[in-house]
Amino acid sequence: MVTLKDYEGALKKLGKEYFIHNLKYVPDIKAWAKENNTELSEPHQIMKLVAGTGDKLTMVMQSDIRSEMIDDVIKNLGVRWSIKDNSVNMEMKIDSLKKRLVYCFLKEYARSIKRIGEELVQDDWVLTEMETLGFFNE
Repeated sequence: MVTLKDYEGALKKLGKEYFIHNLKYVPDIKAWAKENNTELSEPHQIMKLVAGTGDKLTMVMQSDIRSEMIDDVIKNLGVRWSIKDNSVNMEMKIDSLKKRLVYCFLKEYARSIKRIGEELVQDDWVLTEMETLGFFNE
């Protein structure tokens, strides 16, 4: 089990880069989404970006996650990415829990950018941002 609060410092710092002012932890994001009439984009989604009080962005995150859920997100990325470049092994490229959570965070942010519609374009944007922010140098 992965506890997202253990990565709160890195996630808060990342949030500041993208004007996400609040992190909100919920025990079950699917239940939270249902209660708030919000749809999740994928079955293993662990974060949801919403407009909070005063239109400030809030990243709602499931507080505890099975590591397999995060692994599945990266496996799905690898399958999609193989259409673009089948020489990259995403499980090796995004090789730490911190990088995987950053990917999830930025992927959710990318879904909110209107000019980035297609999922593979979102993935490309996320990977470019991770590179720019230096996550692949760690």
